Amino acid sequence: MRLLIPLLLLALLAAAGRADENEATSPEPSAPFPGLTSLPPVADRPSLRIAALGDPQDLSEPLLPDDLAPPGQPPQEFSPPAGRKLPPGAKPGALQQLIFTTTELPRLGNNGLGLTWLETSATIGMPAPTVDSPLLVTPGFGTVFVDEVPGPLDPGLPSQLYDAYIQARWMRKIGQRLGVDLAVSPGWYSDFVNDSSQALRVTGHGFGAWEANENLRVVAGVIYLDRYDVNLLPAGGLLWTPSEDRRFELIFPRPRAAWRVRETPTASQWAYVAAEFGGNQWAVRRDSGANDVVVYHDYRLIAGWERKPADLGISWRLEGGYVFSRLVEYYITDTADYHPGDTFMVRGGVWY
Repeated sequence: MRLLIPLLLLALLAAAGRADENEATSPEPSAPFPGLTSLPPVADRPSLRIAALGDPQDLSEPLLPDDLAPPGQPPQEFSPPAGRKLPPGAKPGALQQLIFTTTELPRLGNNGLGLTWLETSATIGMPAPTVDSPLLVTPGFGTVFVDEVPGPLDPGLPSQLYDAYIQARWMRKIGQRLGVDLAVSPGWYSDFVNDSSQALRVTGHGFGAWEANENLRVVAGVIYLDRYDVNLLPAGGLLWTPSEDRRFELIFPRPRAAWRVRETPTASQWAYVAAEFGGNQWAVRRDSGANDVVVYHDYRLIAGWERKPADLGISWRLEGGYVFSRLVEYYITDTADYHPGDTFMVRGGVWY
């Protein structure tokens, strides 16, 4: 059953790719604001991700254009005033994005650990106070299916773990070159058996992006994870686009290099290589009945393929990679650390 879901997702992605040949011609999207791309989202679901790198965890295009409306305007629907265009990357109406992602890490060897993530989220946009400085509200839910080695090497994880969160994110441009991105995300991370306050985590981030020139942006900030292993993570780097067909995102914790390999009137196809720091923290109930907190983390080397539509329609992504330096740690009870063997990763995502 777990393998059926990724297979169905792959079939949907293949159908979307064939549809590119037959869709009607649509105009190219507006050029993104050079000072602020979509910056790192809050939570690590299942890894720390940076939407500026094209990750569908947040809007893949910025929402802050050059011509900011005067501050202090009354609230309005998430649509532009008469005669004005929507900010680049924004959709008309309140609903800005729907996402479904599945990630498979199979159990390999006698000390393996299999993990399957299923994640979904929706993003609602509203003016704060205008559409040029939006407030994005994103509720999301994720399930992790655990496949452990039976016997003495069993790390003692529950068969299922859950993430439930809601993120509030605000972006604004300051002057001609600087943009800011702030977010807070309370969430409940547990096996839904441990109902103590250990399951509640409040994560967040604060970022700035500076346009050095039309091809180079400097990104700097911090991500607050509210985790035992990594509480506060500095992040940032350089975003360099020497041409329309190349994009180098030298940004920690998820650097990426991407090349456009195909272009049609309706969509572009990109190939990329990336690295990321994966993992999460959950409150769990041990077999002994004691409440505990467990952290899983790993490192990943990834190659992927992504479709980016010209009309803000359906996007999809396929990724594969190598997963290493895996670790399971318990922080409340006296339990030895568990080091699962290396494995590979397959990830697919569809979003609107």
